[in-house]
Amino acid sequence: ALISEAHVEKVSSMVARAVDAGATVLSGGTKLDGPGNFYRPTLLVNATQDSEIVQQEVFGPVLVALPFETDDEAIKLANDTPYGLAASAWTKDINRAMRASAQIQAGCVWINEHIIIVSEMPHGGYKASGMGKDMSQYSFDEYTNVKHVLISHDTAAHRDWQNTVFLRR
Repeated sequence: ALISEAHVEKVSSMVARAVDAGATVLSGGTKLDGPGNFYRPTLLVNATQDSEIVQQEVFGPVLVALPFETDDEAIKLANDTPYGLAASAWTKDINRAMRASAQIQAGCVWINEHIIIVSEMPHGGYKASGMGKDMSQYSFDEYTNVKHVLISHDTAAHRDWQNTVFLRR
């Protein structure tokens, strides 16, 4: 389900432009018949890294599968967009999972899952995927300017510990 008919049309036209540019629809790619704003889950292949469908946020049930040979190449492809809201990586190797999650530039990285959002953790992206975070106690940081103020009531101009820090002899 999508929010409106206009959004269904946006997703549909992005998929159509991807097909016109050489991508292949393996599954889905059409609006569901009947009432409501439903678009079929869609899987695309043969899209290029520089295509709109890869470079822009679709915000619809569209997955573009891109081939890669190495983990480094996969991470480079994942990071080669102006956005970084969320990503998922699928592997049985925990070391590969930890490396991918550290190197992928996204606000949320799921391993062997997708779209699981928990209230204890912030939600928000990197790069051009929004500003700030919502959900969780971390969201309050967006409305906070932290300032550390320390007051010493000692009126001495110099303290012994300063000799160590400032190398005074």
